[in-house]
Amino acid sequence: MTRTSLLTLAAILAGCGQAAPKGADDGAKVAQASAAPPSAKDAKAPKTAEAPKDAAPAADPWKKQLDSRVLADSGLGVGGKLIAFEIRNAATDETYCQVCRYGSRPKIMVAGTPDDPKFQEAVKDVDAIVKKFGQDKVVAFAVASPMKGGKAVTPPAPERDGFKKEVSDLLGKLGVEIPVVIPEPEDGPTNRQWDEYYNITKSPTIMFADGKNTVRYSAAAPDDLADLGAAIEKTVQAG
Repeated sequence: MTRTSLLTLAAILAGCGQAAPKGADDGAKVAQASAAPPSAKDAKAPKTAEAPKDAAPAADPWKKQLDSRVLADSGLGVGGKLIAFEIRNAATDETYCQVCRYGSRPKIMVAGTPDDPKFQEAVKDVDAIVKKFGQDKVVAFAVASPMKGGKAVTPPAPERDGFKKEVSDLLGKLGVEIPVVIPEPEDGPTNRQWDEYYNITKSPTIMFADGKNTVRYSAAAPDDLADLGAAIEKTVQAG
């Protein structure tokens, strides 16, 4: 190598400084990458447990209640349970739950259409039974409702006012002391507890339940109420 070439090389080295050891740049880049926080794009949320693909869907509580009923040809059968439902009292125009108001007292429910003579007679007969035993032993109420498609339903909105008047007039005619009530809309335009659960298909239908609302007597248009009286006697004696 000539002297001129050596001088030129020395000048280049002096101007650039000492070269970094081989591999140093790569190490710095690695360290920098390790120190930098992950970007939002790279960050991943922790995985949540997924339900098994063959898991059964959550049970519908209303369907479960309907499926658990004990049914008779009309209404609830012996062993069934009276449940709460909203009503309107034909005498006071008050809305409440009659089943709830009677609480733990044994109770009779008479259901039917107000223009049915047999329903009217059944209401008077049940009123007489309550007077015989005394309200400290048994209470009762009558539910008047129209029949649609072979089943008792909440009075539809267009007919409701006229139906209320019909029942109110009937109450004055019967002269009974037990409440005569009308199913009141609760789930939109209807009351599904009455329309779907109670399954009243014949007028009159009579059910008697003990203090725990378990049905002990059930009959559709019975010829007499001797069996109802016997069921009340048995319940009263059992305390």
